[in-house]
Amino acid sequence: MGEKDLLPEDFIGILDRYELQALHIEPYKMVYRVEGRDGFFALKEIKFPEDEFCYIYGAMEHLAAHGFSAINRTIPTRDGYPYALWKGKRYALSRWIGGREADYSRRGDLKTAARTLAALHQASEGYFPPPWEGRIKWGTWQSSMEDKMNQLLDFKHGVRRIKRKNNFDLIFLSSVDYYISECIKALELLDKSAYDQINQKEAARQFFCHHDFAHHNVIIDEHGQGHVIDFDYCISDLRCHDLGSLMLRVLKRSGWDQNQALLALKYYRQVRKVSSKERDVLQSFLRFPQDFWQVAFACYVEQNQSEERLLRKLQTWVLDKPLREKGLHKLAKLI
Repeated sequence: MGEKDLLPEDFIGILDRYELQALHIEPYKMVYRVEGRDGFFALKEIKFPEDEFCYIYGAMEHLAAHGFSAINRTIPTRDGYPYALWKGKRYALSRWIGGREADYSRRGDLKTAARTLAALHQASEGYFPPPWEGRIKWGTWQSSMEDKMNQLLDFKHGVRRIKRKNNFDLIFLSSVDYYISECIKALELLDKSAYDQINQKEAARQFFCHHDFAHHNVIIDEHGQGHVIDFDYCISDLRCHDLGSLMLRVLKRSGWDQNQALLALKYYRQVRKVSSKERDVLQSFLRFPQDFWQVAFACYVEQNQSEERLLRKLQTWVLDKPLREKGLHKLAKLI
């Protein structure tokens, strides 16, 4: 896991908080996989402030208390704390969920994932989280879309002033006007929808979203049951946010085949009803060019990824533009 790997004595100090005797420890992606006498565990450093972690921990505990146990629930220390403190850092331990990552191009996996997401959403009702402003997103879609559209406009004006433009700059300029127009369409769709009404109802019932329902965060066990991991980005927001995100992931993976997105919606609706008003809100979410904004933001603001990687992402969006337009147009008639 890099130059800051934990030393053997660190593992002893951390795991002693759990009275867990480790037989073997190895890094795995962004966590450590710990083999103990009674099974396997995941050890992960908590990167968030304590109050923000309480939102995440509370959300997972709420799900478990309301019948949704298919999560990597945090194991309390022997003193009852949700994390172990070691050398000024906090670490969380959870049971290792065995299985394989979901493949959204496989119909069976998509069915499991969509139904699992709907069940998670049902169980999320009634979560009154500790106050952490960055996680409370009720009623923010319009302002968020407007802010990102304005950033695209700022990037456009800034890049135009660059005398020696690189390949990323040139490709960005060739497509930015189209994606700004897509922002405007998304805002118009949102304005015509019952977003405010739905937001008011869902906020009153206190649902929340996983907010990172990528295939690698859905683990399917040997019995075909879906499990959800990594709640690091969970937020209080419309459940349509997660559903729209799943549909977009399926669209992009399938070359913008609207039928695959409809399958995700169909399987989700087998567990939770999605009203026609919610489907109108979904139209706005699907139309907004989040990924185009994200790659531009990564390049011109964050500047923490290689130019080659960002260029590949941008080229994908430019090449996919006709397929995206065709797929979203067809989907709008069928959703």
